[in-house]
Amino acid sequence: MVFPERCIGCGRNTSIEKYCFCRDCLAHIIPAPQSNRYILSLAIYDGPVQKAIHAFKYERKKWLAKIFARWMSDFLSVHPEIEFDIILPVPLHLVREFHRSFNQSWMMAYHLGKLKKKPARPDILTKTRNNRSQTGLTSNERRQNVRDVYRVKRPRLIENSKVLVIDDVCTTGATAEEVYRTLKNAGAKKVYILTIAKA
Repeated sequence: MVFPERCIGCGRNTSIEKYCFCRDCLAHIIPAPQSNRYILSLAIYDGPVQKAIHAFKYERKKWLAKIFARWMSDFLSVHPEIEFDIILPVPLHLVREFHRSFNQSWMMAYHLGKLKKKPARPDILTKTRNNRSQTGLTSNERRQNVRDVYRVKRPRLIENSKVLVIDDVCTTGATAEEVYRTLKNAGAKKVYILTIAKA
């Protein structure tokens, strides 16, 4: 496990208490309420968590994928009711992934698969259209923006399976709901979406 020299939340404290955060930042992390039976998040998207996700996605601190995967693994360990056979990332369109150079969801899914000894596959759920960013859209616009943008390329690999899907942030739930619908329609027995944060 790789740890930063300084807390990723505040950038000041050199004493890391847990994951990538110091004790002060940990105290400011608010657990996300689990109000949906299949869309789950670790924490509220605010303060130290927001800074850590921003560093991961936009400052290319890819080592955070292992730490977020460990956090997700710990969460799943205390929620044994979340059973799954396979782990999938929320996919990026090829154009967006090319510009970013990596898919943060796949990196977390890969490391989580190693920790849980479950297969993680980036080649089952694909994104067929390079839709506009969800940022700044209303709830209704977000739902319309992601409608029918995902496709299951290998349905036989998830048929009658329990699927865990990994993403970084859940805002309105539009992406998660569309992913859920797509996988269920393709034959998945159960689908859970787990994100680091709930905005």
